[in-house]
Amino acid sequence: MKKTFRLFSIFHIPIEINYSWFIILGLVIFTLAKGYFPVTNPELGLGAYWLMAVISALLLFVSLLAHELAHSLIAQHYNISIRSITLFVFGGVAQIEKEPQTPTVEFQMAIAGPILSFFLSFVFYSLTRIFYYLELSNAYVSISNYLFMINFIVGIFNLIPGFPLDGGRVLRSIIWFFSKDLKKATTIATGFGKFFAYALMALGFVNLLSGSILSGIWIIFIGLFLLESAEYSYKQVILKKMLSGIKVSAIMTPQVITLPADIKLDKLINEYFFRFRHSSFPILENDTVLGLITFHDIKNIPRENWANLSAKDAMQSIDRSLVINKDEDVTQALAKLANNGLGRALVIENDKLIGIISQRDIMRLFEFKTEIDK
Repeated sequence: MKKTFRLFSIFHIPIEINYSWFIILGLVIFTLAKGYFPVTNPELGLGAYWLMAVISALLLFVSLLAHELAHSLIAQHYNISIRSITLFVFGGVAQIEKEPQTPTVEFQMAIAGPILSFFLSFVFYSLTRIFYYLELSNAYVSISNYLFMINFIVGIFNLIPGFPLDGGRVLRSIIWFFSKDLKKATTIATGFGKFFAYALMALGFVNLLSGSILSGIWIIFIGLFLLESAEYSYKQVILKKMLSGIKVSAIMTPQVITLPADIKLDKLINEYFFRFRHSSFPILENDTVLGLITFHDIKNIPRENWANLSAKDAMQSIDRSLVINKDEDVTQALAKLANNGLGRALVIENDKLIGIISQRDIMRLFEFKTEIDK
């Protein structure tokens, strides 16, 4: 089951929502409607509080989206493709095709988000003052004041110098610039990130002991998320550094087991999936690659139809996500394999299948190189 769904696109960047986003949306709305607005607007009724909470929560996530768009537009300026921006339980993240190649580019990409958040904070502060000066309803003042404060907090939080937060990336770019060593810069910035994550978790436990159960649990979860993100991001950087420069042609499997397009699904299961135990096979017709068929493609078809349907009927047609050039860098291939949902892709040259590559192939190479370098 896919964990996200697409809303729309901005500047050719798909905007997606992770289902976990609704958790924080509901929590923010509930907190504002039951806590913040009854305090700031005691003269209003319950319905007004809920309406104000919904409007504020939606504007908050528009602000978070703008924060991620700031990163993304700088990346696009430097010809770094953005696969998507995803809003999820802890805010948002821009999925970039590749990491910045210089510390200057990384600095500009990282600092753009906090700058945008501070700008939005200033805009909402100005609106708060204008609404107050014009003596408009206190509801307008409360909403704009909340958005002023929350955008300021988002900007400050993201400037904390712990990788992979924006501040951690700024710190890494500075160390990288002076040391000329990306691995060293990443190690130091990740260390700060882990320290901050543990500090957050400690603060969360203090809140739990003092009786603030909900905030304590939430802070602990944020700390755990940052800790996991720091470790994952560090491993990704090391992986890309160790594998950079290796071409797909060097590690692909040239002897590929292929299927005829007209083979029936029942025969395909017995003679190929059960025999070779691969998760997918390319399908050929007159030496031309038509597509790829996976075990799950067949599982989704009622068994009584297997004898009447061929591989061609159930295959996934070839598209860009399933094809890799033999001269591509392995690190670029890894990003494509992670994105296509299959973990493998076909290496095609002059319309001919010359090999196949999988995430497993790349990770085994990484494990071998890690053992040798110990």
